[in-house]
Amino acid sequence: MSRPETVKPDSASVIKLRAALAGVRKRRQRLLILKQTSLVAIALIAAFLGLSTLSVSLPGGRGLDALLFLAFIAIAGVLVWRYLRTLAQLRQDDRQLAGYVESRLPDLEQRLLTSLEFSSDPDSVEQRGVSQQFVQQLWDDADTQLGAQQQRLLEDADNRMPWLPLSVAGGAILTLVVLLTASDALWRAGSSLLWPFRAGPELALAPVPEPVVEPADMVISVEPGDISMQRGRAATIEVRIENAIPDDVRLRMRSDQVNWYDANMQRDGSGSNGAAFSYYLPAVEEDLVYYVSVGEGDDERSREYRITLYDLPQAEQIDVAYDFPEYTGIDDFQENDSGDFVVPEGTSLTLDIMFNKAVTQADLVFEDDTRIPVTVDGDRGQVTLIAEQDRSYRVLATDFEQLQTEDADIYYLRTIPDEPPELALHSPGRDQDVMPLEEVILQVEATDDYGLSDFTLHYSVIGSDEVAIDFLPEERTRNVTGNQMIYMEDLVVSPGDFVSYYLTVADYNGLRGPQEVVSDIYFLQVVPTDQEFRRASGGQQGGGGGGGGGDTGSALVTLQKDIIAATWRLRQQQLNMDQQQFSDDVAVIAESQRDASERAQMSIDRLSERVNFADDSYGNAVTYLQRAIEQMEAAAADLDQLALTQAMTPEQQALQYVLRAEAEINQTDVSFQQQAGGGGGGGSQQERQDLRELFDMEMGQNENRYETPRQASQGGQNTEEASRLEELARRQEGLTRAQRNLARRLEEMDEEQRRRELERLRRDQEQISNELAQLQQQMSRRQQMSQGQQNSQAQAGGSSQQLEQMQRTIEQMQEAAQAETPAQAAARSQRALDSLREQQRQLAQQSQQSPNQLVQDLAQRGQQLQQQQRQLQQSLEDLSREQGLGQSRQSAANDEGLQELTEQQQRLRQELEEIDRMLRAVIARAGNDEQQTLAQAQEATRALRPLREQMDTSNRVLRNGMVNLAVDIEQDIAEALADLSRDLQGLEPGNQLAQQTDADPINQAAADA
Repeated sequence: MSRPETVKPDSASVIKLRAALAGVRKRRQRLLILKQTSLVAIALIAAFLGLSTLSVSLPGGRGLDALLFLAFIAIAGVLVWRYLRTLAQLRQDDRQLAGYVESRLPDLEQRLLTSLEFSSDPDSVEQRGVSQQFVQQLWDDADTQLGAQQQRLLEDADNRMPWLPLSVAGGAILTLVVLLTASDALWRAGSSLLWPFRAGPELALAPVPEPVVEPADMVISVEPGDISMQRGRAATIEVRIENAIPDDVRLRMRSDQVNWYDANMQRDGSGSNGAAFSYYLPAVEEDLVYYVSVGEGDDERSREYRITLYDLPQAEQIDVAYDFPEYTGIDDFQENDSGDFVVPEGTSLTLDIMFNKAVTQADLVFEDDTRIPVTVDGDRGQVTLIAEQDRSYRVLATDFEQLQTEDADIYYLRTIPDEPPELALHSPGRDQDVMPLEEVILQVEATDDYGLSDFTLHYSVIGSDEVAIDFLPEERTRNVTGNQMIYMEDLVVSPGDFVSYYLTVADYNGLRGPQEVVSDIYFLQVVPTDQEFRRASGGQQGGGGGGGGGDTGSALVTLQKDIIAATWRLRQQQLNMDQQQFSDDVAVIAESQRDASERAQMSIDRLSERVNFADDSYGNAVTYLQRAIEQMEAAAADLDQLALTQAMTPEQQALQYVLRAEAEINQTDVSFQQQAGGGGGGGSQQERQDLRELFDMEMGQNENRYETPRQASQGGQNTEEASRLEELARRQEGLTRAQRNLARRLEEMDEEQRRRELERLRRDQEQISNELAQLQQQMSRRQQMSQGQQNSQAQAGGSSQQLEQMQRTIEQMQEAAQAETPAQAAARSQRALDSLREQQRQLAQQSQQSPNQLVQDLAQRGQQLQQQQRQLQQSLEDLSREQGLGQSRQSAANDEGLQELTEQQQRLRQELEEIDRMLRAVIARAGNDEQQTLAQAQEATRALRPLREQMDTSNRVLRNGMVNLAVDIEQDIAEALADLSRDLQGLEPGNQLAQQTDADPINQAAADA
């Protein structure tokens, strides 16, 4: 039997196995070399940078450099030794490598190791009793399995590629290059670390050569850069170019994401190495992105900057809910988009404010810096205020970014005060003589701006209960006209009695209580009937020689009426007067009452010496007069105690006794006429006339010391006052000259001389001021007394204004006395002198101008005022068209043209006041034959009040810049002034006759005939 052929290990299968293992070995060595090389490079770079940084931070020296060099060499040696040792481990035999492959490819199931075991020692096959065919089959199977797993083995090798160490090593190398390039110090330290022996000792002392300076780059500095600003504000972009002086610098801007637009910047200045440019943005309304570009392209440019806008909180709309006080009778309502209010006093205003953004707090701030907090909720706010006075306000708010309102709009609140009711007595309108059987008709009228709550007529006969007649209808009304007939027969009066009556009226004011107005007290004096006068007339005709009978009224009657009227008026004004002034005025009335009583007693004594009363014809009259004196003394005593109400009773009883004394005289006239029978009447009449002349002669001297005087008396008083004003003005003029001279000579005088001269001039100024104050007090008392006389209310306004002007003059004199320098004193003294001259002029006009002259001047002034109003209206319309719709109220209010028109409107208002003063002068001086002029002047005066209110409203509107609204108001004013001008022209007698003739066809026909 033949022996089987031995299988050689160099068969094809074994060769393939060994070739596959060799490929695995090469790939594994390559991967390990890459990993270890990366780690060594990372470590070397880290050591190099660390030691270089240490060299830079520590003081330099050769010792330090050598130490760091040795440290780096040691670190590098350790790393190289470890690197080589790792590479040496890569030399593995096939069995170790097969074990590695078997660990990566478990599916080989030890085939590779077994195959290599039999291939390494062929003799061991026979020794182990294994057939050669089995070994060959084992090799083939291992080769087949290894070939099947070859791709998997390659993928495993690729997955083990050391990407992380390689990446870190690459980053480290890049970092090293960048640092060495950027830092000269690090470069020098690294060079010294690698070889510290390249420079000798002499080189360490050699100077470091200067680096070559390359041209500097252009530097662009931009201000303000990135900013936040308020929308609508202006901004200025400023640019500073360094290391260049360019000609073309552009500002590029965009407000969206796409579109850029350019603006050439203006050069502000330049130097040797740079230039400055700027660009002004007048109003920035949108967020902007901008940068600065130099030259044609964008090669040289700044970075992009941003302008971010913000909005300050402000009120965009104000809605209001009106809650009117009950006294007005006006229904509540709401108004949208308002802010300016004209409302009655006491109106509650609830403001609903809409802001342009959410706010945390808001306030209403008034012109005196008082505040009312607003309740806010997001971008809405609400606040309630009460209209108590004219005010202006702003709405100031703070948002969540703590931004506050700036330049807020100014709104105004105009309060219409509740005026007291007005009362007019149309008929009879004054004191009147009546007969015992006469029926007297009283025609009265009362008006109020919101309605009347009381309108009552009170009348009584002295000693009887007062009768009250209510004229007020059931429904609420603003105007009431009443007519009441008083039957004298029902009052059981006789000649010598009188009926006193007055009116009271009140409104609905619920804020401070109803405002009550009490009229003057008027008298219906009972005189003998027509039958008695006819008897006296018949007796005179029969006698044929009697003297003429006197008038039924005397100066004593008028005087006592005036005392009663003055007491009545002073009682009504007591609550509104200063206590000292009240006491002084009462003392004047009491003194006048005593003086009248004394003069009456003296007159009776004189009459007793001159007239024989053997027939007792005047006994009753004298008795009544003596009783009147007793009542006068009682009234004076009550006045001393300031008991005005208590003094009214004896004052009226004294008047009644005086009237009865006159009635006895008149009754005695009839008896004497009958007894005379036509003869000797003249002698009998002398006694009857003596008593009446007594009243006129003695009492006339004391007439009207405190009431409005008659025209002749007033002329004398005005002359006296004018003389005193002339004297004071002359002294004031001399004082002004002395003050000016002192101001010029001030430098020539020593301190003591200046002090003495200033003190002397100050005393002189105070003396003139005190004397003017005394004159003012005298005129004030006369005015206070004059307000009690019937038909005297018309001139009260002019007198009050004259007293106010005199008070201002006194204040100017006091300011001059307190001046610190003679120049200041002279300037203030001159103003006081000018004011005195103006008062002289006004007083002279009051004394000299007749009613006819006044009405002529009034007609002319009315036409001039109407013409000036038309010019003002035209100017306002032109200004309204020029301003257009885009101008805000604030800017319009600051317009110079509008300010000039406002001043022009104020001058028209002053001219209207002058017309009012002249009308009151006409009313005061109109005689009994000028009743139509009086009535028309009174009507014109009443028409001035609403006209003044319209002018005041227009002036406020103009000051707030609302030109369009002012144009409408001025149109109404122009129409009212046209009516006023016609009324003033109608005051002239010729125009009155024409009006009467035109109104009456019969008179017109008669005039034509």
